[in-house]
Amino acid sequence: MLLESLSVSTAGLAVALTGLLYVLKACLFPTMDPLEPPLLKPRVPILGHIISMMREKAGFYTRLFKERRMPICTLPMLNGKLYVINSPSLIQAALRNNDVSFDPFIVEFSKGMFGQDKRQVEIISRQTVMKELLDIIHSSLLGEPLHRLNVVALEKMMGHINVIQPEEPIAISDAFIWIRDMMTEATAVALFGEKNPITPEHAHLLWTFDKSATLLAIDVAPSLIAGESMAARGELNKLFLPYYQGRHEEGPDVSDVIRKRTAVLRAAGFNDMDLAIQELMLPWVGSTNTIPALFWLFVNLFARPEYLERVRLEIEAITTMEDGPNGRKALVDSTKFEKHCPVLNACYQETLRMYLHSVGNRRAMNDTKIQDLDGREYLLKKGTNVQWPPQVTHFIDSVWGDDADTFNPERFMKPTAQEERARRGALLPFGGGRHLCPGRKFAFAEILGFTGVLALGFKVEGLGLPDSTDPIFGSAPRRPVWGASGPRFKLGRRPGWEDVIWTFKK
Repeated sequence: MLLESLSVSTAGLAVALTGLLYVLKACLFPTMDPLEPPLLKPRVPILGHIISMMREKAGFYTRLFKERRMPICTLPMLNGKLYVINSPSLIQAALRNNDVSFDPFIVEFSKGMFGQDKRQVEIISRQTVMKELLDIIHSSLLGEPLHRLNVVALEKMMGHINVIQPEEPIAISDAFIWIRDMMTEATAVALFGEKNPITPEHAHLLWTFDKSATLLAIDVAPSLIAGESMAARGELNKLFLPYYQGRHEEGPDVSDVIRKRTAVLRAAGFNDMDLAIQELMLPWVGSTNTIPALFWLFVNLFARPEYLERVRLEIEAITTMEDGPNGRKALVDSTKFEKHCPVLNACYQETLRMYLHSVGNRRAMNDTKIQDLDGREYLLKKGTNVQWPPQVTHFIDSVWGDDADTFNPERFMKPTAQEERARRGALLPFGGGRHLCPGRKFAFAEILGFTGVLALGFKVEGLGLPDSTDPIFGSAPRRPVWGASGPRFKLGRRPGWEDVIWTFKK
């Protein structure tokens, strides 16, 4: 009996060891097709790349590229793998490939990130519903609907600076927080109308949620790894619930994108609480990259007088002055930013290049190949995730020049056809392909409009240009690191513009 038990135990141990060895073999020596991108093993087997990603944040991709300068590579991750593309031409090839898709992440990310249950996920996963929602976003962020959004947001922001009195500059304790709270409110009002739930006293909740939103998306022990963000999300859901219970999305000042999306979701089976959970996505997406981009453009422009003066001339040229009983009114035409403000545009593009680094994520839906400019092909295996890091592509010296690490808007002034070709697939602040961020034009007008008015009508005192550090894991914008001057500054009226009320052409 004892021998029989011992035999069974020995056999069981042998099976367990065989299974363990099989798993270790799969982790240490992943199966690779010779056509797949070359394997780049971690220094620490099995968990090495994952540990480095968490520790080094965005600098992980930069370090790997500086060490090996591989156009594309395969990173073993536990018992799986990840493709990382550094070559702009291969990124373009991936974006053109219909078998390399972002679609799986739309549902996977939103389930964990926004806390959706199975029923909610099933509804938004329906192809008809998803297509309608995406079509609404694209159609509502073009033409006249986009212009209305822009004007509402910019007018809300003007309310914060039009109150500044001549010879009475206001003291701002933190440049980033000032811009953050002001623009969060303006974006929310533009989307949801004046009854929007994210009022100034609640704006911080959106940013607390943002701190670990990508960790929530992983959907593994969220209360342990992202408890603060999870709690903020719950508070935001509570704020949105009365908005939908009161049918405030039907108000005349509500944007087309909110009104139409809500109608589609209600028809598909969403109730008020479902909407309070799902539609948190829009103010989050509309704020958390746009606001840091505005901040970095603002501090860089006011730190560089040679560009500030040129921007002032551009904005003045698209501004109409009107006399009124209480002073002058400056009417800025936001439709002319793109074609009539080349210096401001160049400063904006350089800001995106230097400070906004959202890692591209896709998945190979089938075995497929991508080809570089030299005709070399790489096989991407079905089910494998694909990434490309802008923190690499935004600083490749062969694309951007020897001064790639410095802020130089001149590179965007009059690029040659050859330079423009080289940059395709290299400058990716808003994604690319059919998933190019549809809200980028809304962000463009908000950022250039507010910065342009500050440049022309106001003076800044005591504000330094902070250093920056890598974004937190899964985030895009670089974060400010303040020196001795700190984030405080004073904002006052420029001589000659003391009596002006700023507004935008309807």
